[in-house]
Amino acid sequence: MTLDNFTVSLAAAVVIIVSGVMYLAETLMRKDGLSGRLWAIAFLSGILTVLSYLVWAAAPDAFLAVAVGNAGFVASAGFIWLGCRAFNDRTLRWPAGVLAALVLIAGVAVLVAGPDGGDWAGAVPLFIGTGAMALLAAIESRRGAIGRRWSSLGLTVVLAIEAVWFTARTLAFVVYGPDSEVFATFFNTIVSSFLTITLTIVAVVVTSVLRASESNLRGQPDVYTLSVGIDGVLLPASFRSATTTLIERASRQGETICVVSVRIDDLGRIATAFGPAEAEQVAAAWRNGVRQYAPTAAMVGEGESGSLLIAFLTTSFSDVRRMASILHRRLLDDFGGLGISVVPVVGVGIALTDRLGYDFASMVDGADHAAARSVTSPDASVIIAEG
Repeated sequence: MTLDNFTVSLAAAVVIIVSGVMYLAETLMRKDGLSGRLWAIAFLSGILTVLSYLVWAAAPDAFLAVAVGNAGFVASAGFIWLGCRAFNDRTLRWPAGVLAALVLIAGVAVLVAGPDGGDWAGAVPLFIGTGAMALLAAIESRRGAIGRRWSSLGLTVVLAIEAVWFTARTLAFVVYGPDSEVFATFFNTIVSSFLTITLTIVAVVVTSVLRASESNLRGQPDVYTLSVGIDGVLLPASFRSATTTLIERASRQGETICVVSVRIDDLGRIATAFGPAEAEQVAAAWRNGVRQYAPTAAMVGEGESGSLLIAFLTTSFSDVRRMASILHRRLLDDFGGLGISVVPVVGVGIALTDRLGYDFASMVDGADHAAARSVTSPDASVIIAEG
């Protein structure tokens, strides 16, 4: 099967119009952020380009339609770049000026050539403008919040290919001319149409995914999801992320964060000696007790070393020690009420940013080591980590 210019161009036009209409319809039905609206303008520019070239195909003397089409072609790539910058919460003032200049040059070049400019009137400004916008968009798509989304990688690849191809197309046009065999073979309208179809499909998919999560990701340096066990205890990674954020905020305000480690080292021996059912009773009472007796606004999570950790803001060293002592005593009371064969030893360790600094790892290690000493200490139920 042989593909002619008209068939491929028509296919590209259908893809652009259908994709653009669907994207615009979704934009109208939802309250989009700035990046989504800019990407919608990119698709609208693509539709304008297609319609302009169709007018030119029907009336070859309508060089004004070519000027509008070329300007729209550059604008469609440029607004993808602006959308990526908006997603990353970066300035748009000077980039909008650059895009406006390139769009104006692409359109004016055709008008200057006039009705006798031929099929390739204003081609060089068109190629350079589109390639430059695609290159800048590819670079921006690997930066900031958008760059941390794996789904944006496809857009980066296609934009980079477009940038390289338009650069090579410009060189071939200038060096060999549009009637040369090199240009006709590798840089003709068919190749351009296939590239446009690919870019349009990838852009629709990627930008739709990105704008769906824009409210969570735009301009934020870190994004994480909190995972909580069925009993309300944060999983280790979630506790680390949330507590790290709390510590960073407290450090800026000069406030004190306390991390309490509560550990039981006898669960394995209880399971071996008295069966797993009894060990599970102890573990459930331990987890429920720590959550119940921790301060109301505290975060409770699992530690990497098997302990349970409590993190909260405090203003009084004596209040922290009193809370830890009460928690220790109530846990032992709960264990005693289970009717089990042996009451496990509970270790409680405390770490304070005043002594260990505003570092999550140092705080947790300090609290865990203090809790381990507490388990083996006959004199102290609660031990405070020293810096």
